[in-house]
Amino acid sequence: SGILKQDLINSNSTSSRSPNINASFNFSKKLADSKNSFSGRFSISTSETNSDQDIRTNTLYYDQTTGILQKDSLLNRELNSRNNSNNLGLGFNYSIGLKKPKDTLGRQSFNIGYNATVSRSKNLVSTFVFDNKSSAISFVDSLSTSFRTISLNQTINLNYNYESRKSRYNLGLNASPNLLSNQDMRLNQKTNNNTFNYSPTVNFSKTLTPGKTVSMDYQGANRNPSIYQIQPIRNTQSLQNIVIGNPDLKPSFSHNLNANFNYSQIKTGRSIQIGLTASATQREIVENVIIVPDTLNSLKQITRFENVNGNHQLSSNYNINIPITKNKSSMTYSGSVGFSNRAVIFNNQKAFGKGLNFSQRLSSNVTFKKSSISADVNYSVTSNNDATNLYRYSLYQPIGIGQIAAPAFFLTKSFGANVYSSLNLQNFGLNGGVNYNTNHNDGKGAETIEDITNVNLNLSGRITIRKSYQINFNSSKSFNYGYSLPNTNPLIIGLNVEKSFLKNKALRVGINANDILGQGNYLSRAVSGNTIIDSRNRLRTRFFTMSLNYNLSKFGGRNFRVDVD
Repeated sequence: SGILKQDLINSNSTSSRSPNINASFNFSKKLADSKNSFSGRFSISTSETNSDQDIRTNTLYYDQTTGILQKDSLLNRELNSRNNSNNLGLGFNYSIGLKKPKDTLGRQSFNIGYNATVSRSKNLVSTFVFDNKSSAISFVDSLSTSFRTISLNQTINLNYNYESRKSRYNLGLNASPNLLSNQDMRLNQKTNNNTFNYSPTVNFSKTLTPGKTVSMDYQGANRNPSIYQIQPIRNTQSLQNIVIGNPDLKPSFSHNLNANFNYSQIKTGRSIQIGLTASATQREIVENVIIVPDTLNSLKQITRFENVNGNHQLSSNYNINIPITKNKSSMTYSGSVGFSNRAVIFNNQKAFGKGLNFSQRLSSNVTFKKSSISADVNYSVTSNNDATNLYRYSLYQPIGIGQIAAPAFFLTKSFGANVYSSLNLQNFGLNGGVNYNTNHNDGKGAETIEDITNVNLNLSGRITIRKSYQINFNSSKSFNYGYSLPNTNPLIIGLNVEKSFLKNKALRVGINANDILGQGNYLSRAVSGNTIIDSRNRLRTRFFTMSLNYNLSKFGGRNFRVDVD
């Protein structure tokens, strides 16, 4: 019981070099009968990445009752990474034109496609730890990795297409036999993950009357586990979050069904769009976070991966656009309502979160001859959020995130308002905006969480002098409230000066300065059950560049067929 407070101060300095060489060849040919066509591609690439990281991790532990600092753990590391990769790709597509239907604007075709990519890569990470007293450096084998990977990814596509004046549909089948072999050279362990996936596709659309269309489509998609998710070794680059792969993971398969109705009045400009979406995932790959005590009487986490069933969602969306004055002002109302069921695993406990989620948005815009202004307000509720969902986009969870004691879901309410305006003259342009957003979270043990609010002011513009000189500037000021971290409200200023040469301005030379004041940082909050995590990332965003551009493009005219609904 009580609050477990832990501060993590992490600084990371990286120096890297990434040379790469790529070459590709593409060709296409229309065969003699003019109905059939053949196309192919060939590509080869090689790349190498060498990086050196200096990581300083300072973990502060506090007394649960008094909040007084008890322990201070400092870890200084140097990570030397050496990665190289070689890739070879090839593919072809053969399109067979079938007999034309009765509709003179109709088409029928059958397509066969094949694509393959062979990859070979080698990854080496050497970790050295500095002694805090003597500054002596030593190699740590348990924090280092070394592995070689060979993969063959193939895709076979079969598709039938039909298109007429009022109807269009597509039937297809995709098959993907993939081979993956990974060898840990440090432990001399080999992992193989060979899969054969197949998925269908069905698309249909029809024009009922001019301005009214309906469409439906179904897609099945496979997702193979990544090499990091199947490696049965302990990745200890973050001592607060040890990641262990699962070689028994199976590919996940998702079913996605969409239906849409569109209606628009050409004379008045009014339009209505209504959609329905349903999806379900079999064997979805999720993280299983296990909480264990550490040597300093606090907690750390071990992350594994498992397949689970039960994730599905059903939602509808709508968009109504009403012009107020023709080509000058309009108002739009849009939103979505949906039900979802999400599965998560914490401490080997599986839990399902069912929730009704919805969002609403009202926007309007007014356009003048040389200026415009737009505004919108939005509100959304998500009733079954969890930390896994917030960090699903990341390969690894951030260093130190953890101490999630239960598979808890929580309610998130968000409100936002935005105003934008622009002024465009011949030699001068100005754009500005104000963004306001506030978030509130409710969950078990989280009733006292303070709301977080972000206010952002943006201003940018351009100035053209003597037709060949152009000055661009951009600025933004952020105000952040509600975070437990010391608030920094950055002011970001950027400037670009460009000079054009030659008659058609094909040659341009420019100098760019980004974040002149060096105040770039990013604040975020994650909430799950009884855990609140505020994060601030300070990136090296102040830099200066010089650019040289020459436009060689020149394209001739060509007629394209257009089918009128």
